[in-house]
Order: sequence, then structure tokens, then C-alpha cells
Amino acid sequence: MTTCSGEVMTEIRDTECVVAYRRVRHGVSTSRQIGYGRNMYPASPDLVAQIRAMISVLFEQRRMTDYSTEFDGTDRRLISGLVAEWLGRPDVGPGDVFVMSGATEAISVVTGYLAGRGYGYVLPLPCYYAFEQSARRWKMPVDAHYNGDGLLYGTRQGSRPALVDIVPNGVTGRRFRLPAGVGDDFRIVDSVFQVSATATPGSGVDDRYLREAVRDIDLGRGCVMLTASKDLSIPGLRAGLLVTRDPGLRRYLEADRFERCFSLNPLSTGIVALYVALMCARASRTKGAVAPGRPLVPPRVPPGLPVAEDPLARVLWESPIVDDLDRHMLGMARHYDSVLEIYGNRLAPSGIDLAPWRPETGYSLFLPLPVRVDGPEGAVTWCNRVGRELGLKLNPAVIFGGGDRPWAALYDCARPWVRFNCSVAETDAVGTMDILDSALR
Repeated sequence: MTTCSGEVMTEIRDTECVVAYRRVRHGVSTSRQIGYGRNMYPASPDLVAQIRAMISVLFEQRRMTDYSTEFDGTDRRLISGLVAEWLGRPDVGPGDVFVMSGATEAISVVTGYLAGRGYGYVLPLPCYYAFEQSARRWKMPVDAHYNGDGLLYGTRQGSRPALVDIVPNGVTGRRFRLPAGVGDDFRIVDSVFQVSATATPGSGVDDRYLREAVRDIDLGRGCVMLTASKDLSIPGLRAGLLVTRDPGLRRYLEADRFERCFSLNPLSTGIVALYVALMCARASRTKGAVAPGRPLVPPRVPPGLPVAEDPLARVLWESPIVDDLDRHMLGMARHYDSVLEIYGNRLAPSGIDLAPWRPETGYSLFLPLPVRVDGPEGAVTWCNRVGRELGLKLNPAVIFGGGDRPWAALYDCARPWVRFNCSVAETDAVGTMDILDSALR
């Protein structure tokens, strides 16, 4: 695939998509791009205020200055109760939930576990680099890729299959059909905190696909990864959650936590708890079980300690925050709608219909541009030239995993499929479309 030129120094541990990314950005100094890899919508003032208050309380209770306190176990009991209620999995208990530094850390740790047990990944294409890069580092094979229709392209056989289901796909914003006829000796469901693709009342966040995927997964030989960092607009708080009932993986996770640092980050734990409490409250309201203004935590999910003694439970019981966050995320969804409308109107004269590519959830879409290039190599060259000469960063398909053969087998690679996301400001969207117009002429 896209071999690395002598001008670009790339260490051998990098997987092919990372090598391609380095080439795409080589010599490109501009900051202008169609969409950024983080949420550009301002953080919720209510969320920031809650985090500031929580930090103060955590210091007062010495949870930020001690390695282990009585609250660590109660946090896991509270989070597991919320997850069980929200996702409809009453089998989830305190020993099944692990707070991580985002899903990227969860991917690395789980890949290390699977690599030592003879597994090979079956990954969606496109996919963010973390699964492929972790597989390369841990010497775990990627045996096959599949596209949105469930079409499978296998590159090798002989490993135990570990099937990855990203709900919805973070690059396309859509749910992928799982490939038929593929065993899943181990299944990973990976999901992020998604803002709805359409700003309608009551649809600030969307968890329907996640709930469907988790309903059928055997947690005894699989896991669920959840992260909320980007849509909460605070990338520096890498808060993630890993849920599994696999005995071997649970032992591995406990050993990994002890080896690297046994203490839990109580702030990340609080962010995760707030996330699952918010989703749990929304799910309960959808069912008509919880009225607006009531606590986030359902009565059947008891707190680990009395509310007066537990700052985390106190935050979750202050129910106005769910309404504040709902309003904030609806504003975020309206922002994405506005930017998508700008893109759609500006692309229409070029014969590009954005509607079929609109994300089902979130703010990413995988839009092919009408540029004829010589396969994936030509796409990398074209995007690099646009960056160097016109000052606009673009992302060709090839940086999202796989290699030439799976892309050619699963997609039409005659065009440099470019990933958009709608995280830019509306004024930035207008400016980037001006540059893109020049690139497409």
C-alpha cells in the first residue's frame, strides 16, 4: 500500500493507516479543515460548574490525595446499577465495570488480553486507527474487514475471531450490519456518547443502536466500551467505561490496574457516573417512568453511601443538571444541523447530494467527492496537494484502516472518499467550502 517516501520518517510500529495519515499531513501547515477531531461546540457551563464543585469536595474528602478510599467500591456499585438499569442488563454487577481513560485505553488493554490468547480482529471499514494500531503494537492479526452492508473481506484465517461492532460507526455516523457467517468467539461493542443527528424535541442524545447491540451480547465472552469525552466537550477528561463479565478479562483488567496504578481517578469516575445517570434518566423518561425534575438515579438503584456523605451521589441527585445538559445537547444538535445545511447547499451545485450520506447519529459522515484519482495512493497524493497548495486538510478513506485490497473489495476506491464532520463553526464551514470549491474545479 501507499509506501512511505524517504522524506517522511515513520517507525515500523505504525500501522498502514497511520503511515498514510502522516503522508497526507506531510508539508501541510494550515489549520483549516472541513471538521475537527473534537467537539467545537462550547462546553456546558452547568457541566463545568459541577466538575469544579466536585473537585473541591474530592479534595476535602482526601480522595484526590489518597490511593484508595471507601468511596472507590461504592462508585462501582452505583455505576454498575445505573448501567444495568439503562442498558437493560440486570446481570451487570460492581465487579463487571472498569473506569478507563477513554475508549482508546480500553481498546489497548483489551487488545493486549486478546493478543495473548490467539485472537484475530474482524474490524469494520472505515474505522478509527486505535484498533489497528493497538493490534500492530500487541502483534495481534487483523483477519478481516467488513463494510456497512455486512460484506466481508478476509485477509487471513486461523485465529479465533474477535468481532468489533462500533455503534454507530464513528466515521460514517451509521450503524453497520454485522457480517454473516463470522464466528465471534469474542465480541466488542464500542460506542461513544452520541448527539442526535437531528435536533428535535427530546432527541438531544441517541442510544437506540447501543441498547439494541448490548441486548444480545454475551458479556461472558465479550465487552462493551463506552466513552463520552467529545460530546461532553472536554477532551482533557478522558472518561471511559469498560463492561465485561468475562472472568479472564476481568482478572487481566484488575492486574493491569494494579500494575500501572491501583488508584482510581475519582474525577473520571464522576464523569462516567454522570454520563450513565443522564442516559439512564433519559431512558426512564422515555418509558414514562421518571418525570422531569426528578432525580437522575431511579429509586431501585441505591447509592453506595448516604447522599449527604457522597459527593458523586449528591451531584446525581441534583436533578436540574439533566435538564440543563439536555438543553445544551439540543443546542449542539441544532449547530450540527446548521453546518450540514451549509455543506449541503454548497455541494449541490457540484452534483453532490448530501442526503444519502447524512449520519443517523452523531456529526460524522463519509462523503465521496467527485475527483478521479488513481486508487488509494492517488487519494493520498490529492489530499496532500490540497493541503499544501490550497490550505485545506482533507481525510481520504485510506487513513481509516485496512489497506488497498480490502478497500478495493468493499468500496469503490476510484474517488478519494473524504470524511466530514460538523464540529466546525458556521463561519468556518463557509470558509472551508470556499477552498473546497477551488479544489474541485
